[in-house]
Amino acid sequence: MRHSILVLLVLFLTAPFGRTQNLHVNDGSGDRPKLWIAINVWGLEGLPPGGPEWSLEEKLERLKKAGGFDAVDRYTAADPKSDSAVAELDGLAKKYGFRVGMATSIDRLEQLDIAISLARKAGTPYVDVMTGPYSVPEAEAVRLIRAISDRFKAEKIALALQTHRGLVTQDLLRTVEYTRAVPDLRFDLDLSHYFVAGEIGEDLNAAALPAFEAILARAVMLDGRVSNGEQVQIDIGPSGDNPHARRFAALWKKVMVAWLQSASPGDILPFRIELGPPNYAILDPQGREISDRWEQTLVIRTLAERLFNEAVKETGIGQLHGPSGFAP
Repeated sequence: MRHSILVLLVLFLTAPFGRTQNLHVNDGSGDRPKLWIAINVWGLEGLPPGGPEWSLEEKLERLKKAGGFDAVDRYTAADPKSDSAVAELDGLAKKYGFRVGMATSIDRLEQLDIAISLARKAGTPYVDVMTGPYSVPEAEAVRLIRAISDRFKAEKIALALQTHRGLVTQDLLRTVEYTRAVPDLRFDLDLSHYFVAGEIGEDLNAAALPAFEAILARAVMLDGRVSNGEQVQIDIGPSGDNPHARRFAALWKKVMVAWLQSASPGDILPFRIELGPPNYAILDPQGREISDRWEQTLVIRTLAERLFNEAVKETGIGQLHGPSGFAP
């Protein structure tokens, strides 16, 4: 009898519902932790240069043909009128075998119910939330962030608060304070904004490193864009191998390794490629993009896959990404 009770107690304590929620994105499967390479369809606006622009379906068709992409997402305003946009992307994503993610803005508590409803309709396991504007007083920002974090945790939808200029996460040190005030806070980490704000064109110095470590440790999603410390988005060349790309790659891989070491079955790390159209994209005097966004999207896709696979091999945890992916 005692033995039976002991067995039941052990099973209870080791069952998933008995564990502390790790707040990672999770698809409910028993798969080993894996990478989703996602694309924000906003980053495909205006392609090809000179038009006519590809339709949304043609964009997804081209992503499928290129290979290596797992999910698509788009910005969806926390407004009941966004239902049609959710339905359009969801239908095409299913047709081409992609999962769906979602980004939205929540600046007021009354937007929470709408955002949760739209996330349920889209079937997304995560929501990338932008909260602003930057001028919101810190105490008010903390109250809003805490309410958003608590609600998403209760709904079991992964929250990824986006780090972005113009939002309450614009300032690195202020954002670190949010992590102390809201321990469950997790980020969609777009490092490019902090590199521009800090005018960081070289490796992180000893003074900046602790602040970056605090947010790297709470990343459950990464945005794929590289900065040189002056521009938010630069061309990293055909191989993705230059000093700025290597600097970002090292930080991305650091996140990937730590994420794998804390991951559970079914966990997903979304790496969302987000190369914005003009005016994110730099233009020449004739108004033409100086970079090929489509080709750069594929370069970053390949870089993200390589980094994650290196992290899997180094940790012995997770599932390799790609057509021959397997668990070590």
